[in-house]
Amino acid sequence: MNGLGEWLRQVVAIALIGGIAEMMLPSGGLVRYVRMTVGVALLAALLSPILPALRGGWANSAADRASDFLFGNTATTAPAQPESRAVQDYAQALHQAEDQDAATYLAEWAEASLPDPIRSEVVKVTVEHPTSADQMAVTVLVRPTGMADAVEIRQIIASHLDIGPNQVEVLDEGDAPR
Repeated sequence: MNGLGEWLRQVVAIALIGGIAEMMLPSGGLVRYVRMTVGVALLAALLSPILPALRGGWANSAADRASDFLFGNTATTAPAQPESRAVQDYAQALHQAEDQDAATYLAEWAEASLPDPIRSEVVKVTVEHPTSADQMAVTVLVRPTGMADAVEIRQIIASHLDIGPNQVEVLDEGDAPR
């Protein structure tokens, strides 16, 4: 915001100086040159924020900096800057939120993949490490008095999530840790 305020002050200052200079000059041929000079100065001031983008390479530079901050590509990262820690914290929070969303979505999808008679016996489905198929762990809580078949649940969920049956654990609600 500070850059925008300074830019606006420059534009206003040029306009005021040009207006004062025009009023102080007698009406004649010199006024025409003052107007042209003030107009060029205003145009330059108005275009100054855009000019660096016209030099080229700005998109690659911005993408590289964003990648460095968000994904920790330290080989190309400049020396640590004060804002880099805040950006890293923000990126970590985004990754955690993404993992939570993926876990919720996969749990809902795994439960929906079960046939109705079995699904009615399921109390809760949770997924851990949702973004890594080899580390993913699915826990299915079923009613203790239900007739749900743990082997069938394990096979159905494992095939729908493309993971091994040993990564799916089926527990009675009463056996689940609190």
